[in-house]
Amino acid sequence: MPSNPQYASMNFGPGLTSLGKKMLIAYAVIYVLELAATHWLNLGIVSRLAVYPIGSGLFDWWQIFTHPFVHNPYSPIGFLLTCLVFFFFSNHVEQYFGPQRFLAFFYISAAGGLVCGLLLANVQAFSPPFMGMSPSILAMVVVFGFLNPEATILLMFVLPIKAKYMSYATIIVTAVLFLAKSNPAGAYHLGGMAAGYLYFKFGQGVSPILWIKSQYFAWKMKRLKKRFTVLDGGKGKDDDKPTYH
Repeated sequence: MPSNPQYASMNFGPGLTSLGKKMLIAYAVIYVLELAATHWLNLGIVSRLAVYPIGSGLFDWWQIFTHPFVHNPYSPIGFLLTCLVFFFFSNHVEQYFGPQRFLAFFYISAAGGLVCGLLLANVQAFSPPFMGMSPSILAMVVVFGFLNPEATILLMFVLPIKAKYMSYATIIVTAVLFLAKSNPAGAYHLGGMAAGYLYFKFGQGVSPILWIKSQYFAWKMKRLKKRFTVLDGGKGKDDDKPTYH
């Protein structure tokens, strides 16, 4: 993966790139139209654009492409919180990927969420419509923590927490809620985080097989090093060499 020296000293903070502004404006405009259509014109547009589980009788092929762009019109607070997270995290993640790869990361995460949600919808005993950019946003939070593990974030603007712990907590809480069947969109969210992480790990030109081999080689070398002990031949004696056993 490409390295960027800026990340060693990068601090967490708000900001939007040109691409981030365009994406956020587009999502906001679409949501305003959703609110008008749903609450003022009584048009059930959102129900036709969100994805329903296959076999529910409500699934249509175009929903695969439209679901990331629509959000629950009955949860404006949830939409605003999602936009807030995007505002704080997208800049740094986009700096790492670059604009084109950031878009790929964003929508691959959405696709991963959709696949996982559809496959596990019956397992969860829930049949909700899947919609929104939550899988992509959660993937962004997780990746940010891996990019900047020591960055300090004010959780809920009050509690300071390291970014790496926030990433782990996001994964763990989402998984626990899924296992407890407490979150109807649990599989949707987990799939998005998994797909986003895999793209972060292997989407930069490193194949999964090559990565596994490199990890195995590093582990093997570490074990071999433990089998040797370096004994100092004595201080002040230039001719003495360390002895290996």
